[in-house]
Amino acid sequence: MQRSGKRFSANKEVKRGRLPPFHMKRRVVPWLMVLPVLALFLAMTIYPFGFMIWASFRDYDLSRSAETHFIGLSNYFQIFKDSTAIESMKFTIKLLSIAVPVELVLGVLIAFLIRGVRGEKIIRSSLLIPMMIPPAVSGVAWKMLYNFAFGPVNWFLSLFGVPKISWLGDPFYAQLGIIIIDIWQWTPFIFLMIYAGLQSIPQDLIDAARVDGADWGKVFLHVEFPLLRPLILVALVLRIIDCLKTFDIVFMTTWGGPGSATHTYSFYIYKVGISFGWNIGYASALSVLLLIVAIVLVNVVFRLVRMRQQLGFGGEE
Repeated sequence: MQRSGKRFSANKEVKRGRLPPFHMKRRVVPWLMVLPVLALFLAMTIYPFGFMIWASFRDYDLSRSAETHFIGLSNYFQIFKDSTAIESMKFTIKLLSIAVPVELVLGVLIAFLIRGVRGEKIIRSSLLIPMMIPPAVSGVAWKMLYNFAFGPVNWFLSLFGVPKISWLGDPFYAQLGIIIIDIWQWTPFIFLMIYAGLQSIPQDLIDAARVDGADWGKVFLHVEFPLLRPLILVALVLRIIDCLKTFDIVFMTTWGGPGSATHTYSFYIYKVGISFGWNIGYASALSVLLLIVAIVLVNVVFRLVRMRQQLGFGGEE
């Protein structure tokens, strides 16, 4: 009788809109546990993002004064009048259109070629070494490799009668050198994703195709590649986003030179906002434009290849 009375009083409090202390604690405690993480997320992500948007519409140059005033879209218009910004866009587009497709093709080919060969585990581990090296360390190493007088790259090319190349002093070869470094470092990333996908393909499907008379080419085109397509598209999107943010290699090898030949867009943002300019407003506008371009490119890829349907995220659009 006493228990039923307590239960009746608790139900009565719930009906009145008041929860017992125990139920209140069960609701409040999870929020209190999440609150520190939520506060950290807001402080480290949301606030800087909002500040970037706010600063992009203001004249905020710390080299002149800490005071700011609203200038509307002037910073955004300035981007398309800035010759260095235009050169940075061109080189970033070149890096994106050459390095990423080459990395995709090489990664897929290597994943298929090493499968089942003798020493597969050793080869697999060796191929992942470039990806595990920090980009800053890679930049220093490649800067020594590209040395005009004593670099191993020029020495190796001289064995085939090729004259010494100024890899870091000639605009064309400096751009080519950055592209080669990017391909060397990030092809293993594509390889790793495709190789992991190959291991997950049921062997029964491959055996059934071979029993039906399919050779390795038909097995690849009609069995393996369709199953790997979503994974390849995910790798493509990740590489597009990462390529737009290329900074470390340029910082450690060419510093954007000679001239502005190897300025990537991200490196130019660094120079404008931190290294030389201290123009926070203009750097923020450059950053917002980069964010917009990244979002547009990813959405274009999603629509062209219908990734949403491939990955089962939804129905027909």
